[in-house]
Amino acid sequence: MTRVSALTFSALGLLVCGCGPTPKRPNVLLITIDTLRADHLGTYGYPRPTSPQIDAFAARSAVFENAHSSASWTLPSLASIHTSLLSTTHGCWKISSRLEPEFTTAAEVLRDAGYDTAMVACHIFLSAQYGLQQGFTHVDDELVRPPSDAAEAISSPGVTQRGVRFLERKAAAGEDVPWFLWLHYFDPHDSYLPHEGYSEKFGTKEEIDLYDGEIAFTDHYVGLVLKRLAELGLEDDTIVVITADHGEEFGEHGFKRHGYSLYQEAVRIPLVVRVPGAAARRIPEVVGNVDVLPTLLAACQIPMKSVQGANCAHELEGRSLLDAIRGTAALSEGQVVAEVRWHDGQDLRMVREGPWKLIEDQSRKQQRDQDALYDLAADPHEATDLRARENARAALMAEMVLHRLGRAIQWAGCYPLVEPYTPTAGDMQRLQDLGYAGEAVPAEGPK
Repeated sequence: MTRVSALTFSALGLLVCGCGPTPKRPNVLLITIDTLRADHLGTYGYPRPTSPQIDAFAARSAVFENAHSSASWTLPSLASIHTSLLSTTHGCWKISSRLEPEFTTAAEVLRDAGYDTAMVACHIFLSAQYGLQQGFTHVDDELVRPPSDAAEAISSPGVTQRGVRFLERKAAAGEDVPWFLWLHYFDPHDSYLPHEGYSEKFGTKEEIDLYDGEIAFTDHYVGLVLKRLAELGLEDDTIVVITADHGEEFGEHGFKRHGYSLYQEAVRIPLVVRVPGAAARRIPEVVGNVDVLPTLLAACQIPMKSVQGANCAHELEGRSLLDAIRGTAALSEGQVVAEVRWHDGQDLRMVREGPWKLIEDQSRKQQRDQDALYDLAADPHEATDLRARENARAALMAEMVLHRLGRAIQWAGCYPLVEPYTPTAGDMQRLQDLGYAGEAVPAEGPK
C-alpha cells in the first residue's frame, strides 16, 4: 500500500519569503516514565521525598495539575501521545495490536520538518513490532527485554547513559539541525525492586513502599539527563516534556497494577512541560496526553491542520496547550476521554469535564459495577457515586463520551488496517439516535 502524505500543509497557506534565514527550531526532549502516578510526586503534593529532581525541574516549568492518560496501560497510551488520537481510532487496544504505518506520529512530523529523531527503548511495547518506532531515524532498543525478563530488569541507568550520549554527540557536533529525543523509563513498573541508597527511606516490605523507592531511583537518573542537558548548553534551546503512560493501583478500588479500571489512580498522570522563555506556572484545567503532540507542534512552529488517512482526512483529538504554558491566554475547560478494552469482554470508558467524571462499564451487562459519576472537587478519592442525585448531569456526560467515541470510530475508518472496535448494540443505537454514527459527526459534542 502506498503511504499517503501525512500532513495537509497546502490548506494552511504556507508561504516561503525572502526574509532571511529561518530561526532554528527548538529541540525536543520527551521523557516518559512507565507506571508513574502523579500523586506520588512531590510537585503534586506527595509528602514522601520520591522526586527531588523532577520537583526541581517542575519548579521552573508548567505543571498541569489535572492531566490524564487516554488509557490505563502502556501501548494505547503511548500511541495516543504520539498520534493525538484515542485508541478507538489508532487501534492499539489489545496486546496483539500495533500502530499501523498509515498513522502519522510525532517523530514522523518532526523528521519531515527537518528534525533528527532518536529514541531509547526499554519496554517490549517500544520494540519494532508494535509500530511506535515510526519516524525515528535512530532507534536504540538494546534494553528491551522479553516480558519474562523485564520484571526483574533495571533499566534507568542504561536509558540515561544512552540519552546522555546522544546529547553529548549533538553538543559536540554544533550543528543547526534540531533534534527530537524520546527516553522511556520503565523501573516503576512491577515487579517493584529495592535499590540501595534509595529504597531504605521508604521501606522494603510493602509494595507501595517499594514502588516509591523505584520512583526515587528513576528520578535520580532523570535528573542526570536534565543536568547534562544544562551543562552542555542545550537547555535554553530545548523543549522538555516529562509525563507518564498511566498510573498504578494499590487496591484503592479493589484492583492492583493497571489496565483494569479508569479510576484516578490509574489514569491521572504527571505532565510537566518547560518551553524556553516561558515562566513557571501551575495549570489546573483538565488536559489529556493527546494534547502533547499539538503542543509540541505549536511550540516548534510546525502547522498541522488535518491528518490525511488512506480514505479520508480528520482532525487531531488533542489541542495545543502552548498559550497556557506561556501565560498568553487562559486555558478553556476541556473534556478528556479514556478507554480500556485490554482483556476479553472488557469495555470501559470515562469522560472528565472540570471536577466531574463519569465512568461507564459496558463489559458487565448484569453488574456494571464500575458505572459511576464523581465530583472530584469534593470527592477526590472517588468514593461516592452521584448518578442518582445528578441524573441529568450523568446523562449529559454519557452523551459526551458517546460523541467522542462515535467520532473516533469514524476517524478509524480513514485507516484500512485498523482492527475495528464494534460498539455494543445499545451504544450503536444511541450513536445513531444522537446523529453520531452513519453520517458526519459534528465537531463539538454535547454541552
